Amino acid sequence: MSLLVVFFTSPVSAAPSPRADLSLPAVKVAPAPDLTLAVTGESRAAALAHYSMALQLEEQGKMREALGHYREVLRADPANAELAARAADIAMNFSTREEAFQILRDCIRAVPGSPKPLLNLAGFLTTYASDDPFENDAAAKALEEALSKFPRHAEVYRAAVMHHLTKNARDAAIRVTNQALKQDVADPAFWLTLGRVAQEVWPLGQQELRQEHRDRVNPFFENALRRAANGDAETVKLDVARYYLLTNQLAQATGVSEKLAAEHNSVQARKMLYRLYEAAGKSDQAFATLQQIVKDNPRDIEQLKLLAEQCEKREDYESAARHLEAAIQLGAGEAEDYSALTQLLLQSRQFEKSVQFSQRCIRLFPEQIQFRVFAGMAHRYLEQWDKAIAQFAEADTLAQASAPEQLNYRFYFQYAVTLERAARFDDATKQFEKSITLTPKESVEEAANAMNYLGYMWLEQNQQLDKATELIKKANELVPNNAAYIDSLGWLHFKKGDYQAALTELQRAETLLPKLEPEDAEIIDHIGQTYGKLGNKEKALEYLKKARELDPKNEKIKARLDEALGKTKPAPPKPKVDDTPPGKKPGA
Repeated sequence: MSLLVVFFTSPVSAAPSPRADLSLPAVKVAPAPDLTLAVTGESRAAALAHYSMALQLEEQGKMREALGHYREVLRADPANAELAARAADIAMNFSTREEAFQILRDCIRAVPGSPKPLLNLAGFLTTYASDDPFENDAAAKALEEALSKFPRHAEVYRAAVMHHLTKNARDAAIRVTNQALKQDVADPAFWLTLGRVAQEVWPLGQQELRQEHRDRVNPFFENALRRAANGDAETVKLDVARYYLLTNQLAQATGVSEKLAAEHNSVQARKMLYRLYEAAGKSDQAFATLQQIVKDNPRDIEQLKLLAEQCEKREDYESAARHLEAAIQLGAGEAEDYSALTQLLLQSRQFEKSVQFSQRCIRLFPEQIQFRVFAGMAHRYLEQWDKAIAQFAEADTLAQASAPEQLNYRFYFQYAVTLERAARFDDATKQFEKSITLTPKESVEEAANAMNYLGYMWLEQNQQLDKATELIKKANELVPNNAAYIDSLGWLHFKKGDYQAALTELQRAETLLPKLEPEDAEIIDHIGQTYGKLGNKEKALEYLKKARELDPKNEKIKARLDEALGKTKPAPPKPKVDDTPPGKKPGA
């Protein structure tokens, strides 16, 4: 069951172009660092007062005055590396380079056990490079000192590598990265940080060097994986799995994720596994993984929607509807979510519920025409013809009043079919003709379907046989070897009394049916009736019985079979009515 009504959104009006901003740019001041002081008592109180005043002066743009207060804070506690870096930056711009150096050096002496002051000095020297040729390598020297004193700190390696790369000294960056790889550090966070740094040295986006570079980067993540333990194990393994996934090392990503799911019941690992199984073509494993994710996390809206999509692909429309409905209940949902659920309810043949839900959607989204169409489809499947027609008519009226192009040829075909089922043949004809007119030239199969449907309707009503002939022949021309269209052609010969030609076409239609299904009962019934007209009662009975087996609820086929079996008498022929116009004799 496929609902193929296409809707087009109205263009959004363009906003007026913004006027040019001719104001002077504001001075951007970096956020002040949090102040942590090692001193206590009166010294602490005084330092906090100076800090507060410095912030106020900075806000007012009085940077020299602010620097004086920062000096007082650092005099009380020179170990605050972030504040020292900030004060040095202000000193460089509003005082002297020598004072900036002094602030940073004082901090290095005050905090000998941390690499941060040394890294601040290196950053300062890189930012404010000196014209003195003897100071050109000062930043590199500060980084070398940091590497020598703090070989187990990942941030030191990161700073050194980035410094060398910005100086186009890739060999030096490689040397530092290799030095990091030789360290015996148990902390997996060290190796994760270095793994990200290594990707700057050996970029993985270069297709021709991807394998070589991965071989250089992988050891860092392998070290992190080996050292993952205790409380941080799940987080570390997830980071490694994501690295493998993003670098297209799918087998490794799958292995790590499977262990994570088994050992830690990790939802994030299962989400990765779902994607990995899908990529590997393991659809059953992917689907089972997604089901487990939703089972463990029934309030995860994104995964509920994803499971609904997968169920729909598997044509399990009832389950798809259930999961999508749960997602909508949790997160309200957008109009497209409600539209998708309505169609799933139709596809799962939950017609009563589809009617109720469509009516709710009409109240929620009164401007959305498709919900009236869905309501019409649901009423039609319930054989509530008048209600179905009312919904289709309302959708058509709303579209014509606002944007007629919202409804296309498929809508008018469904509208026409509904009118035909309600025996409103003249109205159905108008909608079929509109559908045929609107059908694009490239939609050959759908055009042929509409032509065949209208032509066959006329045949059944013994109306406009010439037009019916033209439409049915055109449908067969557009789509040859279609059993339904060939059946219509055979039935056209039957209606015209050419029973041998009818049998030839009907038998050709039968040969095109790979396996008889309930919907094929009409073709088999037509063959039975044609054999009856040709006087072959044995064959007529054979085919009528077969048609009855295919469609046991069809009362017309039952009546014909009973008549062929002699259980009922044929209806007496209707008296001939003289429809010759007054004053005109037959043959005149």
